[in-house]
Amino acid sequence: MRRRITTAVVALLAAALLLVSYLDGWWSGSDPAADSAANSAAARPQQEVSLPSDGWTATSPYPPSTVTLAVGQRLGVRTTGGALSHRWYLGAAGDGKVLRPGPDFVITPCPTNPPVPGCAPEFDLTFEALTPGTTTLTWLFGQGGCVAGVPRYPAERCDISKSVQITVR
Repeated sequence: MRRRITTAVVALLAAALLLVSYLDGWWSGSDPAADSAANSAAARPQQEVSLPSDGWTATSPYPPSTVTLAVGQRLGVRTTGGALSHRWYLGAAGDGKVLRPGPDFVITPCPTNPPVPGCAPEFDLTFEALTPGTTTLTWLFGQGGCVAGVPRYPAERCDISKSVQITVR
């Protein structure tokens, strides 16, 4: 009987230690120092464009934006903010000879100590200007998977888009 109680107490203590370590972020894989170092290595983009946050209520595509970059500069496209994704996804990536995707630039990270369930960091998807030319990035609003304006899911919107025309000089 005594051995059973001792075993139960040890098991409860071990479970409590594991729970506390998880809540303290030991297992989260997030390291604020590493995140900060990654952001300092990837400097903030020189130009930024925010995708609209009201895609659910839009009735037509958004007017295109235009951006001019020099070779080597980066464009940041903000797609999320706060706790929920705005559900924008890249439908057409443009000319890879003119512009290439780069590392995400985290603007507002989620707290890691303790982690916040459902949190989505605010960040820019970045694109680096490679050679002179013009290309267009087209973003679609939905779950990801609209083909020629045809939704994969009944409630999905495939008629809302936002294009960004990039000229590299």
